[in-house]
Amino acid sequence: MSISVPRITPRLLMSGDPLFSLVRLISLGLILVVGARIDQHTVIPPTTPFGLIWWAYAIYGIAMASLAFVPRFRNLPSWIFIVDFGFIALFALFSGLPPALLVALIMLPTVWASTNRSPAQAVGTGVGAAVVYAGITLYRRFGDASNVGSEEMFVSIAVNCTALILVSWLVSTLSGQSSEINREHVIAARRDVDSAQRDAESYRDRMRALYEVAYKLSTTMNFQTVLDATVTESIRLINGRSSVVLLPTGEPDELYVAAGVGVGSGDLNLRIAIEPTGIMASILASGTPRILNDLRQSHALSSVPSMQNCACVCCVPLSAGRRNYGIVVVGVDRDQINEDELGMVSALANYAIIAMLNAQLVGELRDERTKLISKEEEVRQQLARDLHDGPAQSVAAITMNIEFVKRLLEREPSRVMQELTKMGELARRTTYDIRTLLFELRPLTLDSQGLVATLREYVTRFKDGPTQVLLEETVGELRLDAKREGTLFNIIQEASNNAMKHAQAKHIWIRLTRQGDELMATVQDDGKGFDLQAVRANYSKRGSFGLLNIDERARMVGGSAEMTSAVGAGTTVRVIVPLDASSI
Repeated sequence: MSISVPRITPRLLMSGDPLFSLVRLISLGLILVVGARIDQHTVIPPTTPFGLIWWAYAIYGIAMASLAFVPRFRNLPSWIFIVDFGFIALFALFSGLPPALLVALIMLPTVWASTNRSPAQAVGTGVGAAVVYAGITLYRRFGDASNVGSEEMFVSIAVNCTALILVSWLVSTLSGQSSEINREHVIAARRDVDSAQRDAESYRDRMRALYEVAYKLSTTMNFQTVLDATVTESIRLINGRSSVVLLPTGEPDELYVAAGVGVGSGDLNLRIAIEPTGIMASILASGTPRILNDLRQSHALSSVPSMQNCACVCCVPLSAGRRNYGIVVVGVDRDQINEDELGMVSALANYAIIAMLNAQLVGELRDERTKLISKEEEVRQQLARDLHDGPAQSVAAITMNIEFVKRLLEREPSRVMQELTKMGELARRTTYDIRTLLFELRPLTLDSQGLVATLREYVTRFKDGPTQVLLEETVGELRLDAKREGTLFNIIQEASNNAMKHAQAKHIWIRLTRQGDELMATVQDDGKGFDLQAVRANYSKRGSFGLLNIDERARMVGGSAEMTSAVGAGTTVRVIVPLDASSI
């Protein structure tokens, strides 16, 4: 923004200038005092020429001061001071004004007229004042034979005239210098105002840009879309050349390009090895943004082709709490990135990490919802199979036996009691199977007697089975809230069922122990075990809960879970939950 300040030029004299109105007032007072004491002049009533001239000058001065309030007559021509010279000359002619007072009275309008005028014009004004003074002095002393032509008179006139001219020139020069200084001050002030305005506009633009970024990121629930928006907006904020987001690959000391703008297709998903003692590792460890004026400071960034063309880069960690999830790198063509720009990218990174975590959370919730739906369907299918293979078959058999007994009652009554006995046994077994299904879905004792009593009843159901289930507990009748007791029972039940169905275990040990403010439940079997890492690697394709979701269910009640297994060495599932519900 250019600064245009007009040069100060000589102005028209202000008719109502407050300073010169005061000058006129002082002049009138001096003239009145001198005239009254020297020549005994009076102004009330104005019966003498002196009194008439005095009142005329007073009215003139009042009129000039009043015109200051009338915009049309506010400015008068520059020669208006000549009227003041005329009144002073008339006073000098009709009164005995001393030469010193005459010089002072002429000096006042001369100085005023020389203000804000060029030196040449001021010298002309001084010459005019000197001519008036010299003319009045010579005229007044023309009739005095003792003074006319005396050397003393001419010296006095010359000195006073020179003083009038020099004072006019000096006043004009000093006024011009003051005006120039004021002009420089005005220029400096306008520059400061323009600079402040530019800073305010720049700050407003940055805040608007950050608001738009925050709004855009907050409404994005897709993880990759958040990354793409982050690199796009980071370039726009600081007019960058290239921008990338580096995220961990899961391998030690390795990052990959998860998103980028101004990069080649080969840069995306590029894996970058970082040095444990290098700059990138330091940024991730400390969570502190850095500006790199020389890309050679970081071997990792130098390996990204799109960054090699940048003169300067800034690296901002994506941090939340005490964890660092990655780094935003923005490169520019110029030699420097200032602190304000680094702060803007840091603010963007803060918005981005919140949006990333939100998008990740939404994704996990969607996955969890899908898993819950899958689990619900799996439970429904399993319940349908269990009912079909168990109680449904038994009820069908009872129905057939009833029809058979009806025919026996007519043909062979002696066999009826025997068949009724068999049918009663089948009915009791069917009742047991139905109660077992109900127990596995939601044991009634879990709500009435708690987890420990329910587990005791649970293990008794396998005392005659091929797998021996043993309960070892040292917590007595410890009670938790219904949510945690239900979750723990489901985890123990699923781990035990898997051990019996898939691990072919002969023994299952269920242990409950208290460790301070936590309860630890352990399910251990002596089955054939499995390759835990291989199962985890293929889990996303299996589509069922299985043992690998035990940790998720434990975390839902504020706890944690771990599993250990190896082929031929059995499986151990350990779950720890807090005893205090407020810690969930």
